[in-house]
Amino acid sequence: MHEQIITILKKQAKPLDTIELAQLLTINNIEDNKTMLKTLVELENDHIIAITGHNQFYYLDPKLYLQGVISVNKKGFGFVKLADGQEEYFVKQDDLNNALDQDSVLFILKNRKHPNNGRKDEAQIIKVIKRNNEYVVGIIKKNRNGEKYLEILNNKLTQYRAEIINVKEAIENTIIKGTIVNINNKTNLMKVKITEIIGNANQIGIDVLAVLHEFNVPTKFNEQTLYEANKINQDLDVQAALQNKRRRDLQNEMFVTIDGNDSKDFDDAILVQKNAKGNYLLSVAIADVAHYVPFNSALDKDALDRGCSVYLIDRVVPMLPEKLSNGICSLNPFEPRLTLTCEMEIDEQGHLVTSNIYEAVIISKGRLTYDEVNKLFQNEKNNIAPELMPMLFLAHQLYQVLLKKKERDGVIDFDLDEPKFIVDKNGKIKEIITRERADAEKLIESFMIWANETVAETIHWMDLPFVYRVHNKPKPKKLFDLYTQLSYLGLNIKGKMENIHSKDLQQILNKLKDKENFKVISALVLRSMEKAKYSPINDGHFGLASWCYTHFTSPIRRYPDLLVHRLLKEYLFQGKVQANELEQSRSVVNHSSEQSSLAELRAMECEREVNKMKEAEYMEDKIGYQYDGIVAGVTSFGIFVELSNTIEGLVHITDLKDDYYLFDQKSLKLIGERKRKEYFLGQKLRIRVKKASKKLRQIDFELVN
Repeated sequence: MHEQIITILKKQAKPLDTIELAQLLTINNIEDNKTMLKTLVELENDHIIAITGHNQFYYLDPKLYLQGVISVNKKGFGFVKLADGQEEYFVKQDDLNNALDQDSVLFILKNRKHPNNGRKDEAQIIKVIKRNNEYVVGIIKKNRNGEKYLEILNNKLTQYRAEIINVKEAIENTIIKGTIVNINNKTNLMKVKITEIIGNANQIGIDVLAVLHEFNVPTKFNEQTLYEANKINQDLDVQAALQNKRRRDLQNEMFVTIDGNDSKDFDDAILVQKNAKGNYLLSVAIADVAHYVPFNSALDKDALDRGCSVYLIDRVVPMLPEKLSNGICSLNPFEPRLTLTCEMEIDEQGHLVTSNIYEAVIISKGRLTYDEVNKLFQNEKNNIAPELMPMLFLAHQLYQVLLKKKERDGVIDFDLDEPKFIVDKNGKIKEIITRERADAEKLIESFMIWANETVAETIHWMDLPFVYRVHNKPKPKKLFDLYTQLSYLGLNIKGKMENIHSKDLQQILNKLKDKENFKVISALVLRSMEKAKYSPINDGHFGLASWCYTHFTSPIRRYPDLLVHRLLKEYLFQGKVQANELEQSRSVVNHSSEQSSLAELRAMECEREVNKMKEAEYMEDKIGYQYDGIVAGVTSFGIFVELSNTIEGLVHITDLKDDYYLFDQKSLKLIGERKRKEYFLGQKLRIRVKKASKKLRQIDFELVN
């Protein structure tokens, strides 16, 4: 019946109701009528047909009806991007059809752009296929008449007026989470039902908690998950563990962990030695989380739902309960721990000679910090135990070898600054500085990359279901735009657009390393890149110049790593793999890859919004202060200026009062109509803080003449 209904609707010039369809299908009994109705629902759910407001059905011709994801601007209009991410179309507010930011939608093209006017094609949303977010977060306020209303906090929804359905449950000055019951894009009215009280708006840390709820990041573990975690013995029975003949006893080896000062969970420990051939032996021991988190347990389901730990300014929202993340799974110093260890023999040229992956028991001989190890490498006074120093100097030698190898391969180092927030006990930002990234940080990063590559290649050659970390090549159009923008900065780059290799972009960045505006150039190159994701298909990792890559080294904080550990145990340690087990593994890998990619994106957006909120809060008492900055972005509505501590603010075009400025999209410049003065990427400017709003998460600058 599926094919019959599709064939009929394809031929019809107008939508049909159920009576007309039944006649054309020659249905004359109740059972067939039920089957028809059930089939119509299935076809609609699969977006093969659609229903009008008059309960009539029509065929969705894939040549006319497109699927994509919409981004809605605070001003009310939006842009819808095709599912493959290549084309983007403008959507007027009247054509949104109640779609919200990041909803998956069905749309049609309305007006085609003229080739010479530079305007985007216009689209009209036909239907919301899937809501990205069915909830809204806001503060209960009272208006002058004493009536309660909801002031929305979600940054992309602030244009809406929110009416509370269950207003009796609303308590003034309380932050709540509510279900979106109804929405009208034309009137900007949203009806909301309160479903959860988050807390009082004046409570310390509630602002960050509100953003977590805004992005639907789970903040509490369910009871069964906590029950399972509490049942796990926090003292490792080493003798029992070593009864497993596959598990090696490495308790006497000089493993150490190297992490940030404020780290509380330790996934990875390293050991570097030399063998009789003069080759390096790099052992990367990773917490054996899979031993404690059985597949399909409550712990496992909760971890998959979270996808990853979320690292915010003053807290971590962990993927696993603290009993595991900071307890038995964490490679705490001087305590025996179970690990999966990847041992690699590497020659003096940085080539992998042999490798081995096995289960082990280790004892970390030191909880070292990046600061202390960097002091050691710089021959400064430090608190590292003398017996650890020879191994660390050997590790530094190996790092230099691997660095040269990766440079030859073409790994891209964007060298972008990241903010570090110094927070007081009340969660207030005392200072924002740039995060240091010296040899110790790069050494650990390098060793983890090698372990990830080695594990990925091991399973790849076995041709078994696996989860890879993939980063596709940039699309030719993005590269064309990049080279064009660089040319307007006075940089005539001749780069490949088809079959590009990471080394091509590495060489571009290396040539421009000494330029004053290198940070801006590096950011432009980064924006031309595709997003990395998890996939059951090995497409390589472009940015790391790696033909085969996975995530193996952080199972405490990333679900794909936990799954990789399970698959390693299944494929390498548990004997023959059965066909039915492979089919289950393939299904799990497919689902987990997609879920983990979405969870990672959610975490990144949440972290970004918290940073923006806290940066704005930090600048609220600095109105009138002057700073030097560099133009990091130019748009039709103004210029974004970045300060030395990475804080970014907007100089709105209406505040450029000396001329009428026009935006040149090709060169990314604002150009004065009369005086021809220009504002462009990388330009140094002196600014004054004009306005800062924690609520809107934005900072406004004005130029100092």
